[in-house]
Amino acid sequence: MKNVRLLAVLTLCTILALPGVAQVLEGPRGPVEFVGLEKWTASELFEAIKEQEPDKPFHACAATLKSNLEFADAAAFGFMKQLEDGSMYMYTVVVGIEDDSGVQYRSPGEETIVLPQTWQELQTAFDEDFGTFASLVQARYQAIEAGEPDKAAMLAEYFGANSETADAVWKLMDREYEDSDQSLALEVLAKDASRSARAVATMVLGYFPDNESTWHALANSLVDSEAAVRDVAGKVLEGLVRTGKTTQVNWSAARETLLALFSGTNPWAFNDILESLVATEVDTEFALKLIQEKPELLIAHAAVEHERFRKPAHDFLTSVSGEDFGKDVDAWMKWVNSRNSDS
Repeated sequence: MKNVRLLAVLTLCTILALPGVAQVLEGPRGPVEFVGLEKWTASELFEAIKEQEPDKPFHACAATLKSNLEFADAAAFGFMKQLEDGSMYMYTVVVGIEDDSGVQYRSPGEETIVLPQTWQELQTAFDEDFGTFASLVQARYQAIEAGEPDKAAMLAEYFGANSETADAVWKLMDREYEDSDQSLALEVLAKDASRSARAVATMVLGYFPDNESTWHALANSLVDSEAAVRDVAGKVLEGLVRTGKTTQVNWSAARETLLALFSGTNPWAFNDILESLVATEVDTEFALKLIQEKPELLIAHAAVEHERFRKPAHDFLTSVSGEDFGKDVDAWMKWVNSRNSDS
């Protein structure tokens, strides 16, 4: 038994490294790639996570990094793939934010805004069954993408929504929204203390993709103090991009929020905001200034081995720079530094 355990430890610690940026270790369920580390090495962090939570899979380690290992923020993404022999293989990407100086979540307002009856019913659905609420937000866009928007409730059940409540909640969500709803959503997000009110407002904004202020407010919801609100915002932004419901956006009014995201606030949503910036044709000079101020996390993402995870950062950098240096960190940093000298 001791020999088996020793062999397992040696296997887990096999490093297939990308020097200085991303490092890949062979984990118990497949490769585990670490991104954004500064003082920690991948092997040290790997062992620390195993020591803290020996039975927990690595794609569930974000809470451990924050609560037990004192990371400023963290996220972990698991990508499942079925192999030819029928076995399942998981590639995990762990993003660790050690520096807390740029992690800035948005404080909620202190007011209680009077909401329409339908909104109040959606708040109740959110509070009583967040899983169903969130699944319906996600399912709405996937059903639109599939060309069957009326199948959202059915699709949500596939994601784990409660079948007894999905239809009822979907009827509340799938109604005609007016300009006054968008204005109310913006007011709620700016002023309301209730997380359920802010979550509903974030969902409602997804029905107004042609309004520039929608995109600014959705970005703000990505740094909301409540994780559930952030989750809804990520699903809405991903859905709008996937269904092509985008418009050209001047992002300058959301500069501080974007800098917080580029600094590591809510790493779960970093790829979502990068895809949104590209899809809404962010001004290249404005985007360049964001990169110049906070290049590290972006370039670390662009060097990740896992192609699907790497793509948003790569697409963002190539769209802004007009260059394509692939996963070459030194080349990307050289480009950033050359543009710094030009400005």
